[in-house]
Amino acid sequence: MKPDYTPVPWRVRIAFGIGQLPEGIKSAAFGFFLLFYYNQVLGLSGTLSGIAISLALIVDAISDPMVGALSDSTRSRWGRRHPYMYAAAIPFAASFYFLFAPPAGLTEMGLFWWLTIFSIATRTFMTFYSVPHMSLGAELTSDYDERTLLSSVRMVLQLLGMFAVLIGGPIIFFGATANYDNGQLDPDAYPPFAMAGFFIMVIGVWVSALGTHSQIKNLPQPGPEDHFSPRSMLGDIFKAFSIPSFTAVVTASIIAGMSQGMVQALIIYTGTYFFELSPNQMTFLFTGGVLGVVTGTLLTRPLSTIFKEKKHLYIAGHCWYAIFTSYVIILRLLDLLPPNSDPIIAPLYIISGAISGIGLGAAIPLTSSMIADVTDEHERRYKRRQEGIYYAAASFAGKAIGGSGAIFAGLIIDFAGIPQGADPATVSSESVLRFGWALGPAVLVMTTLAITCISFYRIDRESHAKTLHEIRERSVA
Repeated sequence: MKPDYTPVPWRVRIAFGIGQLPEGIKSAAFGFFLLFYYNQVLGLSGTLSGIAISLALIVDAISDPMVGALSDSTRSRWGRRHPYMYAAAIPFAASFYFLFAPPAGLTEMGLFWWLTIFSIATRTFMTFYSVPHMSLGAELTSDYDERTLLSSVRMVLQLLGMFAVLIGGPIIFFGATANYDNGQLDPDAYPPFAMAGFFIMVIGVWVSALGTHSQIKNLPQPGPEDHFSPRSMLGDIFKAFSIPSFTAVVTASIIAGMSQGMVQALIIYTGTYFFELSPNQMTFLFTGGVLGVVTGTLLTRPLSTIFKEKKHLYIAGHCWYAIFTSYVIILRLLDLLPPNSDPIIAPLYIISGAISGIGLGAAIPLTSSMIADVTDEHERRYKRRQEGIYYAAASFAGKAIGGSGAIFAGLIIDFAGIPQGADPATVSSESVLRFGWALGPAVLVMTTLAITCISFYRIDRESHAKTLHEIRERSVA
């Protein structure tokens, strides 16, 4: 019962994917550098950093569904999504720049409020872009497999943005200087880094909006009953979460995102203090991780011919990621590895990171693809297209990667007792062990919870085809 459909042109697929470059830059900067910058470079405590980021997430929890509901009901000659995409580019990029360029001389509380305000601003303006942009993934096609392909293309371009940050950042901006052997501790390196991100973000958003502009005439438009109000928004949220598959995928994605974000925020600490990697080895670690995720993402579509249902590939990918992320940490904790001075340790950790990324890359695109299928179930039940309200939840789940993950990371840093700006040789073995015992098992526990949640996702290939058939028959009638 697979319906006939017109494949999305590759130029539109690429333009849609390019829109994820800015989010890749933001995600990498938030996930890998933000906590390190405010904690180790500027001297803000890990706990205060975590509180600031958690406040931004609370605002996100409010702004995401509001933007989703607002874009669902927007009427304009540029459709429901594109006006927000065009308008959000500069405020989003500017907020990101100021986040990494605080004025000199701020007290610790001044740093706390600067981090809080501009984290909120960056995330809010990104919401006005990302929720409409992600909604296009469900609107450009209704095909079960095409949606997985679109999600994979989008993920590959997001990873390119992350690659630019993780590889270009250390090479171009965070190299060693006369004052700092480790350039990531140089406070003067971060504003130019953020300015480069500003320009790439603006260009990426506008290229995506312009490249998909021709599709506006083919996209769903709001119905006569679609009008934004806080009351209707709450009703729409309730309807969305009344679909068990939606609750399952969102809950699983948030928990998995928290685990992923925690690992990202702590990877500099893990490499520097737990395995004592050199700056050059850290660059190889970042490169291997990104290449692993890119490889996994490119394999998502081929693997979907082996794992017939998206849920099963999602579970397999996250299991792979959790095992290869945590096993090397746990082996070190159990004293089953040679000392860090042994030449095998750095390659083992770097290769393990790359291998773990393959599983993560295969799993991540499926979240967006599964939510797209849920929007069809919504239309079958309620006779309305409301992609925005669904992708608001997806957007929030994505932000949990750099948000709630960083909260846990800040608590782990303070729990371990790693001093600010400390040389690895001066950190006590007790602090390193506390750090490892908090991080390694936590990845396995959180992944188990995410897999338990996704097991309640009920939409499969056959049921989705029946849903599209019913929608099509009702439309004809």
